[in-house]
Amino acid sequence: MMTRTRNTAAAALLAGALLLAGCGSGGDGHDDHPLDEGGPADSSLTTPPPPPLPGAFAGVDQNDPESVMVGAAQALFSYAPAEDANQLAAAQRAAPLFDERYYSENSGSFIALAPITGKQWQSWADEGAIVTASASVTSDEHPADQPAKVSRVLAVTQTATTPEGKPLSSTTFAAYMSATKLGVWRVSAVAVR
Repeated sequence: MMTRTRNTAAAALLAGALLLAGCGSGGDGHDDHPLDEGGPADSSLTTPPPPPLPGAFAGVDQNDPESVMVGAAQALFSYAPAEDANQLAAAQRAAPLFDERYYSENSGSFIALAPITGKQWQSWADEGAIVTASASVTSDEHPADQPAKVSRVLAVTQTATTPEGKPLSSTTFAAYMSATKLGVWRVSAVAVR
């Protein structure tokens, strides 16, 4: 009886050892994995397509931080004073290109970003002016790029025209912007000096 118990125990240990040996590597340094054999990649590791943006941002490349900053600046500083109560309407239009947290914490201060007086706004509104901003990245010095954060200085030119297209005024200023990679790039800081 004792021999039978020892034989059963020995057989169980041998079976367990063989089972464990079968779970390890084949000894050639390659574990069985579909990628080792050129099999399909795990679909959970593929990058999802960027979220759709409103039509006004059709030309913005969400995988390019400079493109996102330029698109955000142009929307943020373009106004329709006869229809917009103030600059916050433009900030709301630009919101899709901003980091949601940054936007929610700072959107109220966007009214004071551009160097526009209340008198200038009212004059534009009275004339039915449309203020269109164009923006471009300058060669000014900026902090070193990081994998998930990029900062640039943008030259922003606001041109006010009558509804018929007659130029009324033009102003250029510098906007200091940062973008953070959140899957795609979004503006995470903006200041005007």
